Amino acid sequence: MNNTQVGFLLALLIAAIPLVALAKRVNVSYPIVLVLGGLVLGFIPGLPHIQLDPNIVLLVFLPPLLYWEAITAPSDIMLENAGQIGVLAFGLVIVTTIVVAVVAHAIVPAMPWGAAFVLGAIVSPTDELAAVPVLEHFRLPRHVIAIIEGESLLNDATALVIYATAVTVVATGTFHANGIVLLFVVDVVGSIAIGFLAGRLAVELWRRIKDPQLQGVISFTVPFLAYLPAQYLGLSGVLAVVTAGVYANWFTPRVLAPASRTQLIGFWNTLVFVANAVLFLLVGLQLHDIAHAAFARDSWQLVLGYAVVINAVIIVVRVVLVVLAEYAPTAAPADHAAPDWKHALVVAWSGLRGAVSLAAALAIPLVLPDGSHFPHRDLIIFLTFTVILVTLVGGGLTLPAVVSRLHITGTNEERELVRLALVRSTDAALSQIDQLEAAGRLESDHADALRRQFEHKRESLRAGDAASKKAHLAQHAEAERAILDAQRQALIEMRERGEIDNVIMRKLLIDLDLASSRPTLLGQE
Repeated sequence: MNNTQVGFLLALLIAAIPLVALAKRVNVSYPIVLVLGGLVLGFIPGLPHIQLDPNIVLLVFLPPLLYWEAITAPSDIMLENAGQIGVLAFGLVIVTTIVVAVVAHAIVPAMPWGAAFVLGAIVSPTDELAAVPVLEHFRLPRHVIAIIEGESLLNDATALVIYATAVTVVATGTFHANGIVLLFVVDVVGSIAIGFLAGRLAVELWRRIKDPQLQGVISFTVPFLAYLPAQYLGLSGVLAVVTAGVYANWFTPRVLAPASRTQLIGFWNTLVFVANAVLFLLVGLQLHDIAHAAFARDSWQLVLGYAVVINAVIIVVRVVLVVLAEYAPTAAPADHAAPDWKHALVVAWSGLRGAVSLAAALAIPLVLPDGSHFPHRDLIIFLTFTVILVTLVGGGLTLPAVVSRLHITGTNEERELVRLALVRSTDAALSQIDQLEAAGRLESDHADALRRQFEHKRESLRAGDAASKKAHLAQHAEAERAILDAQRQALIEMRERGEIDNVIMRKLLIDLDLASSRPTLLGQE
């Protein structure tokens, strides 16, 4: 990558700032606006040519993004809905791949079965990088979000095994059904094992190294420690990273220092945003080159006709199978809520595709071992892009209307669980105060002051009905914010008068900034 391309990537990041600001103003998921922004930027003459290298996506962008999604995913709820997630992550991918392959082979003249299955495998998995930012805009039931995230985190492994097999079939002209089953089993088992080892190594390092900066470095390297060995061995780097993230997340509350957790949250949120911003802009910029290559062989009317048919097939298959999975006897545990077709429709509508599908399409080899070109490579890439455009932009923009029309809202379950956790932690604090006072490690007047503070907090959490609790918490949060703002202003004025320096002010502001994030937690809708 030369200096011009580096400068262009920096310009893209700068361009993402007003685009994301616009997305927030109009209340639209920012990946949608970024992809559309990339499409518009592609019309500007004189821009340097930037080819979206699939290796950059798969080796640089994908591991950290997957790792953070695995860390923040509701893993407990995903486990409760493992049956339905499994049906979607494995069964839906296989069925979608087969149906798309059959249709593509039938409507595209001279498209061989191997190339048709390559297309089916590329467009069959949903993309966690695209779905999560869109879902953040909605207050959906927790199990619905868990199913969508769980499916998108796991279905890449199934799709990529089929993809690799189909590419091999095109290259060699041979197919072995037993081989693909064995390959899939080895892929899953091996990938999980590598992810487990990477996560275990990180946990043991965190146990022994308590420096916040070094713990942060370890956190950053975990996804690559899982992804790169898996890819080198021909396994699923995606599944390895997800396994490492889920495993590490179970232990981080005990092995990470509080200062490390605080720093890492800010670091990862910024990294994920920057990576997504650049990635989705680059996806949008690819359309012009992709369309030019696809239209060079066939008329644009015919190519667009293929795109309409393939997209319609993908949407119909997903809706039908997701609804069937919702009502499947093994889809949910016995204590789960009754099946709901409205929830199933939201899950079906959230089947967004993203940069991972495009990266897989661009990774199709240009030339086969016999020197011939990969059949219909340009068309496959173009159809993949249209699927991304239809599902991400079309699906993402219409999802709010679907959720609103179906009158789907989340419950107060999460807020009540937060309230219960705070009550229990407050009880633990009161018990600890009694023990410290009894042991002579805390003076009585100080113990009484702390006790009154925590008892008042506990009663505030327990007293009154839901409406009065909410009003009380909102009033309490507003008062605390005003107090913290006054403290900040006093420190800033002391710095401006030269009474304290910038270092002292920043250290004290960090404590106030951390405190200001706590009062609003229970006020969330």
